[in-house]
Amino acid sequence: MLSIMRTIRRYSNRKLYDTHESHYVTLQALAALVRSGEDFQVVDHGTNRDLTTATLAQIIFEEEKRGSRLPATELRRIIQSGTI
Repeated sequence: MLSIMRTIRRYSNRKLYDTHESHYVTLQALAALVRSGEDFQVVDHGTNRDLTTATLAQIIFEEEKRGSRLPATELRRIIQSGTI
């Protein structure tokens, strides 16, 4: 079965719109999609610039604010490796 990648549009007011389901979504909803293995791409509504990486980083940031899940050593490793 071929899976179609969802497109999430990010508007200037920072709202996120799931074009597949035709409704607005939260970062928590996107985190749930990631956990379920669903792939998506976040694009700026005005420029079509790919914002997927920045959005995934924002999800991690918001989850860390609620309660640390990643050890500081792992976060440092990610930053040191230059993968961000």
